[in-house]
Amino acid sequence: MSEAGATPRAANAARYGFVFAFPFVMVMLLVGIYVSAMHAPQPHDLPVAVVGSGAQAERSVAALDAADGSPADARLLRSVDEAKRQLHDREIAGALVLPNSSDSSDSSDSSDNSGNPDSDGNGGTTAQLWTAQAAGASQTMTVSQLLTPVAAASHLTVEAHDVAPLPQDDQSGMGVLYLSVGAMLAGYMAVTVASSGMPRLLRLKKLVPVLAGWSALMSVVIWTLAGPVIGAVSGHAPEVLGTAFLGIFAVGLTQAFLTRLFGPIAVIPGITLFMFLGVPASNLALSIHTMPGFFGFLHHVLPLPAVGEALRAIVYFDGDGAGVHLLTLGIWALAALLLTAGVDLLKRRKAEGKTDGTGTDAATGEDAAGTPGAPAARKAPHPAVQYVMLGAFPFLMVVLMVGLMLSGMHKPLPRDLPVAVVADSARAAEQTAQGLEKSLGSSFDIRPLTSADEAKRQIRDRGIAGAYVLPAPGEKAQILSAGGAGMSQQQVVQRTFAQIAAQQGVRTENIDLAPLPAHDGMGTVTLYLAIGFTMSGFIVVTIMSAAARELLRVSRLLPVLAGWAVLMATAVWLLAGPVIGAVHGHAWQILGLGALMVFTVSLVTAVFARFLGPLAVIPVVTLMMFLGVPASNGGVALHMVPGFFQALHGVLPLPAVVEAIRSVLYFGADGIGGHLGTLALWGGAALVLNVALDLFQHRRDRDKDLTDPAALVAAEPAPGANAEALR
Repeated sequence: MSEAGATPRAANAARYGFVFAFPFVMVMLLVGIYVSAMHAPQPHDLPVAVVGSGAQAERSVAALDAADGSPADARLLRSVDEAKRQLHDREIAGALVLPNSSDSSDSSDSSDNSGNPDSDGNGGTTAQLWTAQAAGASQTMTVSQLLTPVAAASHLTVEAHDVAPLPQDDQSGMGVLYLSVGAMLAGYMAVTVASSGMPRLLRLKKLVPVLAGWSALMSVVIWTLAGPVIGAVSGHAPEVLGTAFLGIFAVGLTQAFLTRLFGPIAVIPGITLFMFLGVPASNLALSIHTMPGFFGFLHHVLPLPAVGEALRAIVYFDGDGAGVHLLTLGIWALAALLLTAGVDLLKRRKAEGKTDGTGTDAATGEDAAGTPGAPAARKAPHPAVQYVMLGAFPFLMVVLMVGLMLSGMHKPLPRDLPVAVVADSARAAEQTAQGLEKSLGSSFDIRPLTSADEAKRQIRDRGIAGAYVLPAPGEKAQILSAGGAGMSQQQVVQRTFAQIAAQQGVRTENIDLAPLPAHDGMGTVTLYLAIGFTMSGFIVVTIMSAAARELLRVSRLLPVLAGWAVLMATAVWLLAGPVIGAVHGHAWQILGLGALMVFTVSLVTAVFARFLGPLAVIPVVTLMMFLGVPASNGGVALHMVPGFFQALHGVLPLPAVVEAIRSVLYFGADGIGGHLGTLALWGGAALVLNVALDLFQHRRDRDKDLTDPAALVAAEPAPGANAEALR
């Protein structure tokens, strides 16, 4: 083989290798980090306090410290005021106040979430559980699970108090999370786009002012979406804007430095640092004290936790503790600036001895005039137009992500959540249901039943979320639910019916018909698997549309995508299952669902890529992720998101594969047929469209050739070519 023939083949091999290696690495990083970090959160060294004195308080601290696995780091405090101060400063996550503990502010500011006075002087039968929900909703739940049994062991009932409750419009704390994620996205994505579309912007003398302007713009956009538009964050506008600005600026500079080191693949280390590692380490989605210890270290280092904790301190804690996190962001910005300047200096010095007289810029690889090294065929647009064109992509991605996902999940309140009341007679069930409807309003759709077995059947079929079985005289009421159908849904059912039973003076018994296993303690593994399959589909076709567009022809596309779908389904399952241990059994079912999802999303992306090229990622990610995740019933229960997202649940592919995997893992594959039908409809429609577009493109190219004399001449064989070929 000649050297000339080998070179194109090597180039093609490298090009095709990149098309498939890039999405493979991205998906493996996301699934590996997210699943390993968050599939089975268990508390460890959670700082809590017991307030009191004497043997009872000391026994409570000893019981917490002696628990298996060291879930708590318990301390003894003498004053409720001191416990409140430490909660406010986030030094502790919760405090159990034993009866008759000293509190100088008992008569002034001790109250529960409803504004009722505390019962400190209750004769010694009630302990107070103090938390700060604004420091983390999931952390508050973990604290309650740790400290309530300690109170019960001393025959005490528990009364909840909160020093920093979350507002009604952000009861899950998602406002701060998505403000922070939006800042990360705005920072690294803008620089990544500029590095390929306008590399000269990465010269420091241009990068710093342009990035500063971009950071100012996007901080206003993100705050406007989260605050005035959606209402998840209110007040503190200057401080929030300043923190977001610093976060975007620091991340942008860091991404520019990574681009100096890694070139076009700098997006991989960038997104790993800022998102894949940053989200688990943020202490915003789940408590850092339930993550593996490595993420506790990263919590104090990475930009996303720094932005998140600074915003949390500003919005909910009067700015207390924000300074150290702002300092972290400042260090990132300064270090990235100095390191980038240092790399540029080294490249210039190295280039001085190897100059070829072309005037190529050492930092960006462009010529001195600012155009790529190859001759320009036409005049470039005005710089302002280029800036707008480059900024449009990251701008739209940030707006869509923050706007759609935050509007879907910032206020998870039950909306017509279907539940049942079970009584011995139809009349009693009907009367109880009507009474509960009056007190609970439109939050629940309460259905009367006369059989506990029927209620269990409907729960297993996911027709209802839970049931309250009225007790016989002297017995406990039963609260039926299914953790496998969604933990957030189960918690609402159990909490609501427990409160009703307490008002009636009835003891309760929780019965979980589909309990979550220890290796999927939050029930979110199904969502992470579905996201991995989805990303496998759209990333590969997006890269293909830019680097190997010839593969979009149906004759090549179908076998390539079929092989890719099987490969990625196997890789994701192996990583989440045998390697990490988050999925046990059901291998063939998971592999089949994964391959179907990857293939379907790939075909859908290919339809958009024929028109938009790499920009197909905007509508596809919007459909599959920004709309799909809130509608999935995977993170937040379906009946706790707005009706718009509930309507999308039965339509979009991501909810379909989440529910299909859930059916396989926890419900014996019951009800999987409808979800498979949804995926088949999307895949079938995309296949038909791809074939039709391929035929149209082929016919258009043929007609163009027939009317183009130059093409006809080029198609004629050269004189003697046939004879030469025969030789």
